[in-house]
Amino acid sequence: MSLRPVHSPAIFAITVLAVACGPQLNASPRAAVPGVDPVSGALESVEVELPGAELSQVRGPAGMVLVGASIDAGRSVGGVAPECSLRKISNVSNVAQAATLRCAALLGAYATLERARAFLLSAGAESFTPAPILAELRSVDAAASDQVLLPGLRYLPSADAFTLSSGPAGARVPAALNPGAVTREFSRRQLRALAEQHPDEAEGIALFLGAAASGDPGYLASSEAHGDPRGELDLSRPLSAEASATSIVAGALWAWSDASGDAVGAARAALAAARALSASRDGRDREAGPTALLSLVAEQLDGADRDQACAVFRAHAGRLPACP
Repeated sequence: MSLRPVHSPAIFAITVLAVACGPQLNASPRAAVPGVDPVSGALESVEVELPGAELSQVRGPAGMVLVGASIDAGRSVGGVAPECSLRKISNVSNVAQAATLRCAALLGAYATLERARAFLLSAGAESFTPAPILAELRSVDAAASDQVLLPGLRYLPSADAFTLSSGPAGARVPAALNPGAVTREFSRRQLRALAEQHPDEAEGIALFLGAAASGDPGYLASSEAHGDPRGELDLSRPLSAEASATSIVAGALWAWSDASGDAVGAARAALAAARALSASRDGRDREAGPTALLSLVAEQLDGADRDQACAVFRAHAGRLPACP
């Protein structure tokens, strides 16, 4: 961090004091956390900027970590913020690092969620208030156990909260540090309204947004214990005749994103189409499947861009109203 020259001794003294008090007082603190390097894709310590975050309590605009909570009747109960001691990684650096492995893991998960939030905001997503991130759960009711016990970051719609657990064992990248997987979960919160009417289409968009954020159509494989040797999790694979609506939507959006070379633009169009479809009161849309959603995406485009999208979408979903 560099300081601009100042002429007031009082202002200078206050500035020096603020710097000396540590990175948690910085408006945009930097931290060294475990994560996936955006360039190499390797799991290592990465330096990230976390705007507005309180590192010692692992909270900020992306969410608020709570430890020791319970899930009762699908809702979160109790829990407290973690207390994480921080240290600078060098005498001349203003980059903080957690003093324990436990806190490093929590900060790494928060940083991955912040990366997902930043991507979605760049694609025109709504800015929600921070949601609870429930780690080290004390107990879980039977109704929520299937969602909560899976490793990584998981969105629990009934509680409007995320759950956080370690694993899976043997995976190359822990699920909570997988940028694509975390973006998919964050997207599920954005797509709640659509999911109530069109769950398959909402899940397809969320699946695609994870690929767009990570730049990898097979992003889920890195957080599988045995990888994905048959390519079953790869959105770029050819679709079978029995492909689900979720797979059709995700595969079509990824293929168009890849062809256009504009992942953010494709994500923006998908989110806009989701908002339009969830707001529709036309009963015909409810049974329309992927074609209604992909048509709403194509209708946002003109000229050669629309022709390109229509060609890709027809190959995945057949004839679309917006693509005669």
